[in-house]
Amino acid sequence: MQAELLVLRLVHVLGGIFWVGSGLFTTLFLVPVLASSGATAGQVMAGLQQRRLFSVLPTVAFLTILSGLRLMWLTSAGFSAAYFAAPSGLTYAVSGLAATVAFVLALLVVRPAAVRSASLAASLAAADETRRAELTAELGSLRRRGAIGSTVVIVLLVLGAAGMAVARYV
Repeated sequence: MQAELLVLRLVHVLGGIFWVGSGLFTTLFLVPVLASSGATAGQVMAGLQQRRLFSVLPTVAFLTILSGLRLMWLTSAGFSAAYFAAPSGLTYAVSGLAATVAFVLALLVVRPAAVRSASLAASLAAADETRRAELTAELGSLRRRGAIGSTVVIVLLVLGAAGMAVARYV
């Protein structure tokens, strides 16, 4: 049992670091730079797709959530009500819920917008003037949706990570 707890905590903590860190970097630095980069943004997004970022990040997030659920199962004695009645158990639960909602929003809103933006940005350079205007308008709309979604996801992830960091002490 001790070995399982250690492995689960490593997967959960390291996965959470990667997930939250990648999200913060992407939302606060990468996306704003790409938005002001014009056609070269398509090359960067294509490179990120080639390096499988849009597959790796959801996989890491999913493993982080699964390991967290298993940890909660073990530490709460099978999700006992008494565990969640305590402030620390409730904090872990609410923090985990925030991260899970962030994951779902990222999959349903942010990821599709990013994938479609990458596709549009890649085809922007080859488009004629009329088509380029249409693509640029659609790209702007997708970027706004992605930016709002990313901001909500990051806020939820930071709140979730902060809650998990202090839950033991509340």
